[in-house]
Amino acid sequence: MTPRGASRARRGAARTARAAAPPAKDKGGAKIGLTSLNRLHCFEVVVEEAGFKRATARLHITQPALSYQMKHLEQELGAQLFHRRPGGVTLTEAGRLLFVHAQRVAAAVRDAERAVKELPAVGEVRIGTVNSIGTYFLPQILQTMHAHHAGARPILYRAQSDEFIEALLANQVDLAILANPREDRRLRYETLFEEQVSLVAGRSAAGFPPGAVGAEQLRSAQFVGLSQETPTGAAIRKHLERMGVLAEPVVSTEDVETVKRMVEMGIGVAFLPDMVTERDVATPANPGGRLIRYRVDPPLTRRIVMVTWDEVPSSRAMAAFLEEVRRLSSTWPGAVKPND
Repeated sequence: MTPRGASRARRGAARTARAAAPPAKDKGGAKIGLTSLNRLHCFEVVVEEAGFKRATARLHITQPALSYQMKHLEQELGAQLFHRRPGGVTLTEAGRLLFVHAQRVAAAVRDAERAVKELPAVGEVRIGTVNSIGTYFLPQILQTMHAHHAGARPILYRAQSDEFIEALLANQVDLAILANPREDRRLRYETLFEEQVSLVAGRSAAGFPPGAVGAEQLRSAQFVGLSQETPTGAAIRKHLERMGVLAEPVVSTEDVETVKRMVEMGIGVAFLPDMVTERDVATPANPGGRLIRYRVDPPLTRRIVMVTWDEVPSSRAMAAFLEEVRRLSSTWPGAVKPND
């Protein structure tokens, strides 16, 4: 025999040996690839609905697709599962046995899902935010997290908005809650709500007439301003410029508490987010409030935005924190709808 003929003979013998070999088995003795959970679920629904037609409506698939799944299941198991008759289908002995086990599998899957959902939220959540949001919005969320998820450890960092965009990209924080943040296509932006940025004045220095305050009144006002280095400060400056008001603040700072305190002292008026002044505005329910809030025409709003890498939380603690942020945002007092 030539070397080439010997090689062909060896290959033919190898093919014959493979064909005669028994199917591969796992350690438990079952065929590899046995019965997917989806096929078991389809089988269970066919039995519960006493037929293929009603089962397709519940499973939202076509009857040929369901028939294919059941045929494939019978081939995998090497047993007939149904007696098919004009009036519908009935189970064979093998089908009845499989149905008992399919119910146990379904119960085990439900128990597993419930166990995963009930895992405690533990671990760190690194949160980046800016001055006003960190002082007036996040404390309520942190309080709820402490009460319901004691194993979670939120860590709060404060800096300028753009710094947290870079920190997210460098994986130095897990999420950021910012106002009017810079867009980056690598990140996901979710608007939580919009809020009014209102004109406020100290009670002792209030001098605007009733009704909406317009450009003419603002041109003669003395301002205390948020720094243009902050997104809200930059938005205020652009809004005033669109109104034809070139305001040069007597004092400018990044700290909203400092601005508010100077307004209370009568040094000037200021535009501040409503969350910053909510508890300080004089109202019938709060007669001791030291600020007066004015409506400005046209109004100014800012977007409160949650910035993350993607939609999939990296931990149970992260998922619990996101849930609390969205819950509070949906009921936040003074939130402005985009078309209000």
